[in-house]
Amino acid sequence: MSSATSLNPSTNAKTFWDKPNQFARPPGIELRKNEVVIHGYQEFRIKNQNVTPLPVDTALWRKLHLVAPYISPVFLTDRTLLDIGANGGFFSFWACQAGARRVVALDMDENYLELIRRAQTHLGLDKIQPVHCRVQDWDEPADVVLAFAMVHWLYSCTAGFGSLEAVLAKLAQLTRSRLLIEWVAPEDPAIQSFKHTDWNPDLVKGPYTVAAFEDALRQHFSRVAIVGRTSPTRVLYIGYRQTNEITLHPALPLLAPMDRVLYSRCLALVNGVYYYSRLYQADSPDRLIKQTTGDLAVHEAQLLERLRGPHFPRVFSAEQRDGYSLLTLEKITGDCLADIVPTVAASPPQVAAFMSECLQILAELAAAGIEHRDIRLDDFIMRQGKPVLLDFGWAQTRDQPYLIPEHMGGAERIPLGPPCDVYSLGRVFQQLVPQNSQLFSPLLTPMLDVNQARGVTISQLEQILRGLPLPGQWDVPVRFPILFPPEIPLPPPPRERVSVGKRIWRRWFS
Repeated sequence: MSSATSLNPSTNAKTFWDKPNQFARPPGIELRKNEVVIHGYQEFRIKNQNVTPLPVDTALWRKLHLVAPYISPVFLTDRTLLDIGANGGFFSFWACQAGARRVVALDMDENYLELIRRAQTHLGLDKIQPVHCRVQDWDEPADVVLAFAMVHWLYSCTAGFGSLEAVLAKLAQLTRSRLLIEWVAPEDPAIQSFKHTDWNPDLVKGPYTVAAFEDALRQHFSRVAIVGRTSPTRVLYIGYRQTNEITLHPALPLLAPMDRVLYSRCLALVNGVYYYSRLYQADSPDRLIKQTTGDLAVHEAQLLERLRGPHFPRVFSAEQRDGYSLLTLEKITGDCLADIVPTVAASPPQVAAFMSECLQILAELAAAGIEHRDIRLDDFIMRQGKPVLLDFGWAQTRDQPYLIPEHMGGAERIPLGPPCDVYSLGRVFQQLVPQNSQLFSPLLTPMLDVNQARGVTISQLEQILRGLPLPGQWDVPVRFPILFPPEIPLPPPPRERVSVGKRIWRRWFS
């Protein structure tokens, strides 16, 4: 069903279809000149097309900063978005502000959907389609799907999926590009008080655990990462439907037909400039052409020319053009490490062999005086069983600093201070060791300690690795971790603007 018409829930299941938010703050709206203030489950203001949380809603403020890189013009311009459990519509309005072509605000609470309609009418907006509907009854996919604070409801309370695998299967059907979804742990205060996961036990077919949740995400999405914690019991994940993202943007002119574009994405925002990278299949099947903003591709070519051997791609040519640069390099035929972790990590000896090759890569970088600064799981291609390290755009030499994006390195970045290749590689290794296994702890401990990582030598790490007594099989059930990124300090929420009259009233009557 792809319309605003709702379906009645099964009469055999206990639901909150009519009053899903009866225990939340009551919804409300203030309509002012060129401004709307929405109250309730979400507290926010829309003024001059800008959407900002009210100071009282610190949870929404934190979530805003976590998802800001994904709800931006770079990723949403001319795309569609589905906001599941939209409530007052904060993220729906924000997506419109970020350039989304169309937004569907899906919710079971007609009172909140009415707030969105009234706000749109008052502000003269028309991109949001409020829909009174359950997730299981909606079948129109969108480029980007948001499912915040929803999984515990969908499990068996307001929907009849009955397992996390069924929930993620449905959300994957609705997602063309990426899903932002919030995990709500069983010990979350809301679940403890309302018992969401205990409703309709006859519908339950699978456990409600983070392991089942992550396994379902990995099953239905090609790549999964943790964005960060929204609270002590809630974690925001992102799942990508496509292995190779293609986000076209006029900042980079298209140099070849679309069928030759292998990926195209925004890398980072540096000093107010968005840096893009696009990869084309060259005329020769053994070569690729990389196009980047500014001199990024030329810079990468200069550093790669210092490196030789099977661990790095060869450079054939590079040139600077007006506003962008080009690099023609060797096409590495093989599998992305992120896609074949279970194969590379099938046994401790296999992981040790991979780690040994990677430590050799670090030694070669050090010998050439190069700091990669962005080593992560996605930057390795396995060619004939050997790792090849890619993406030297942000690399630098010790005597020639280069641009550094904020929070570069994703989950593999060092928490504080400048990037450290030893630490980042340790985080890659960590993702190849099953959870709770201690077999590689003597190696990982110095690599993942911020102070030790900058002082330990490659030869010391190689010696530790060679000395590990490794069995032929893993010592624990094989389940690989999804890493938490380092915590990002958040700016304080905006201060509440209080009128003189209200300040006087508070002074006398509080």
